[in-house]
Amino acid sequence: MSVEIDLVETYFESNGFLVRRAGEPHVESRKKKVSPLPTLAIFNPKRSENEQDLGFRMFTGDLVNIRSALVSLLGWSNSSFTNDCMTSDVRLAKFFKSEDLLEKLKIGFKPSPLLAESGMGEFLCLLVIPHFPRNEQKAKLLIDHLQDAGVDGVLTLRSIFENLLRKSSPAETFVNQEIFHTLKLLKAYDLVKEPQLDMFNEK
Repeated sequence: MSVEIDLVETYFESNGFLVRRAGEPHVESRKKKVSPLPTLAIFNPKRSENEQDLGFRMFTGDLVNIRSALVSLLGWSNSSFTNDCMTSDVRLAKFFKSEDLLEKLKIGFKPSPLLAESGMGEFLCLLVIPHFPRNEQKAKLLIDHLQDAGVDGVLTLRSIFENLLRKSSPAETFVNQEIFHTLKLLKAYDLVKEPQLDMFNEK
């Protein structure tokens, strides 16, 4: 597994969720083998049910409204995403269209009866993506595309990374928490700065 899925797993655990790696059935389409995205099953023991009116673009403050979900990751290491996609909404749109998301997410969000997460009951289908379009029209097109693929909401790796940075401190000791320990070292050597409040204005 990549460091990105470790980041996502640590993020949900640090926000009060029980987290497990979901099963990955091997499914072959008619034309080619399609590998499902890495997926986590998350459960919030403090919540009795999922909120019905959650917005599609999600942030850490929305997590308290989630009871259970399957969370798939479309990241840098398991896709064709490049830094150029962060500077151009046109390239970003082409990236999402080229990733066969409909097929990949259908596999991950509809687990086989043989997998443990098939017994979760009602759950949300969430997707973590590398970046979100800045342009409002491009964002609307992406939302429509992802909803067609069965996605109930998205989080960005940026918002996840920033939340973890806020929780890491050079003054604390993190035992058996490699992600927090790494972020602690980056802060201790002034290689990263505390995220600013304008993160909530990210598009």
